[in-house]
Amino acid sequence: MIPRTIAIIGAGPIGLEAALAAEARGREFKIFERGAVADSVRQWGHVRMFSPFGMNATAAGLDRLRSADIELPAPEALLTGAEFRDRYLRPLAQSMAAHVQEQTTVLAVGRARYWKGDSIGAPERGVAPFRLLLRDAAGERVEEASVVLDCSGTFAQPNSLGEGGIPAPGEAACAGKIHYGIPDLADFDGRRVLVVGAGHSAATVARDLARGPGEIIWLIRRPRELPAEELPNDPLPERARLAAEANELVRCGRVRLLRDTVIESLQLTNGSVEVRWRNSAGESDTLVVDQIVAATGFRPDLALTRELQVQTCWATEGTYPLAASLLGEAGADCLTTPAFGAETLLHPEPGYFTLGIKSYGRAPNFLLRTGYEQVAAIFQWLVQNDEAAVR
Repeated sequence: MIPRTIAIIGAGPIGLEAALAAEARGREFKIFERGAVADSVRQWGHVRMFSPFGMNATAAGLDRLRSADIELPAPEALLTGAEFRDRYLRPLAQSMAAHVQEQTTVLAVGRARYWKGDSIGAPERGVAPFRLLLRDAAGERVEEASVVLDCSGTFAQPNSLGEGGIPAPGEAACAGKIHYGIPDLADFDGRRVLVVGAGHSAATVARDLARGPGEIIWLIRRPRELPAEELPNDPLPERARLAAEANELVRCGRVRLLRDTVIESLQLTNGSVEVRWRNSAGESDTLVVDQIVAATGFRPDLALTRELQVQTCWATEGTYPLAASLLGEAGADCLTTPAFGAETLLHPEPGYFTLGIKSYGRAPNFLLRTGYEQVAAIFQWLVQNDEAAVR
């Protein structure tokens, strides 16, 4: 077998699973994490997951922690993000501590002796090692690897609030009043809050805010009557309960819904934010809020691989072959969407793979289970190709 050094970008759930797979196959590997282990999970640590722990762990991870006599949650337990990180992800990382480099940012990935336009689509590019430009507390350096698994996720790149996906005029100036994702709502009591987005994150924020005394306005750009999608016979009871509770808040008037609406501009006014909005009927108005929660989703960092021959979907920014497969599953529940296999994660650049939620680009219907299946498929592909190379 040809030795391969594997660089894993990101020490989240998928990156750690990839590390377990590499270790099990005797591969040399390093994990580079820009923050602490599972830093993105930490940022929504106060949120309770609606999928049970058994869906978010793997046999390899559980076996590793059981062998270390670590007490594990019950398979049916609904953990917060903090519990998932502290009871599963961090112990996994600690068991491979010699391979994990925290507070180490991957700034760019290139190829030794090859620029982006050299040997387009040619297999000889795969002979040269990757060069990863890294930055940590000691400064910048370059490390090399023969395979790169990009599990860096999308959480660090939230989508903007403005119409057409670009920042709204004034969005940057109002940054101190805007919270992207699912913030801790402990300090929001009694505030007038605008929630933007129509996914489960927005539903979580609206539901949790409604437990306090503040005023809530919920803005979505779709024309649907109720903001949260309710799936018939949803196999995840907590997800079904979340959607139903969020929609009921709109029905009963506890939450004011602005549907089929976009944000035209934002402006700081006397410590509050003046939001100018418009709907498809041509109506427009201004509302003043204390805070904005932008639960508008996330997007991948494409600049990381600007010097590689990668191929991403022009609509989702996900891995191109995977995006085409997902298009065929449009409208399906994420629980029934398959992982599709290693071929959908390949790029023209030999040895570079995008895994996890980053492989989905801006598409929101990703499950950790799918990412774990991607890891298994990639390592099966690597083994098969190594065996073919030595025959």
